[in-house]
Amino acid sequence: DESGCILWQYLRKENCEMTYSDRKEEVFENLLDDVDNLLEELFQSGYDTIHDSTMQALQRAAEETEQIGMAYLSSLLHTLAAGLAVRRHQIHPPEDGMAAVFAELNEYLYLCRGKIACDRGRDYYLASPDV
Repeated sequence: DESGCILWQYLRKENCEMTYSDRKEEVFENLLDDVDNLLEELFQSGYDTIHDSTMQALQRAAEETEQIGMAYLSSLLHTLAAGLAVRRHQIHPPEDGMAAVFAELNEYLYLCRGKIACDRGRDYYLASPDV
């Protein structure tokens, strides 16, 4: 069922006329950008004063990435959300490794973008008749 698939929702959100396979990398890239924007919000606000909407968006991103099969990314987002929920508005937050999870998320996003670039290059050369 296409209506439940987050990738199809992204395609519809962008009013896309192309097929899923034509735009897969772009859809994943947009999803990674959304997660990256969330991490930027967290970086700017700090871990101790997170807005409710940011926490909700973090939970939503964890669920969406789980739906499309990005289990590792989803696990990192769930871990971050759970840890930040505990830390919110504490005067003396515990040392809980949230900075390490944040850094791992950034590294994962970087590696995913590299994979997307490699896939695009591969697809370009495989589709080119001169190669």
